[in-house]
Order: sequence, then structure tokens, then C-alpha cells
Amino acid sequence: MKKFLIIICFFIGALLSSLYFVFAGPSIQVSAIVGSLNHSPVITDILPASDPKLLGINQIQNYTIYFRDDEKDVVTYTITPASGYVYPISGTINSSSYDTQSGAYVNFTYLAPGSAPVPYLTTITVTLNDGVNVINKILNLYIY
Repeated sequence: MKKFLIIICFFIGALLSSLYFVFAGPSIQVSAIVGSLNHSPVITDILPASDPKLLGINQIQNYTIYFRDDEKDVVTYTITPASGYVYPISGTINSSSYDTQSGAYVNFTYLAPGSAPVPYLTTITVTLNDGVNVINKILNLYIY
């Protein structure tokens, strides 16, 4: 009788485990992260942070834009003012320029025009390009 119960228990265990693989096997989902996907640069901080920034005519404003690029690609940038002047207008951030914790940054100086533009609200467009992705950030200035 003991042998019979052991054989039945073994048979039931084998049956349940095979049923598990039959019913549970097809419902397993697999997901993967594609390693070659290139992420866009992300702007993490802008100094000064005020938007819009108040600036008198013929005044200078220094900006620092902090960003990160997950792949640490070479990033080119251009800075285009609607009015006034910017130095530098363009440049390149190489992978050696990245800090492992904070990313990279771009410094530039904006010189407000000699007379208040009409309308008084003007913009600076910052464009970051990592070779695959292009992002734009608009900085607003109120010139008085």
C-alpha cells in the first residue's frame, strides 16, 4: 500500500509539473533594452534660471547651460539670439569634457542690443546636437 501511494504521489507531481510548463510557459513575457538606442541630450540646469530674464539695453548677461548625454557623444551647439549678440555662437563638447556625475556645460555671454527691440520680449535659442538627436531650448529675455 505504501508503494502504491508513493507511485501515485510521484505520478501526480509529474503531472502537475508538466501542466505548469504547458500552461505557464506560453504566458512568460520577455523584454529587452536595445543597446544601440541613442538618447537625446538633456538640459539639467540653466543659470541664471529666471524666465524671462530682465536685462537693460547694452547690458551683458552670462549664461551656463548644464546638460547630460547618456552616451557621452560629441555634442555641437549653436546659440542664436533674436536680437543682440552672443559669444560664443557655436562650439563642440567632446566626450573628454564630460564629468561623470554632472554631465557637461556650455558657457556663453549675451550682450543686449543698444536699443530696446519691439516687442521688448526677445529670445535666445540654444541648439544641442549629438549627431543623431537635436534639441532646442528657448531662453526668454525682457529688454528694457
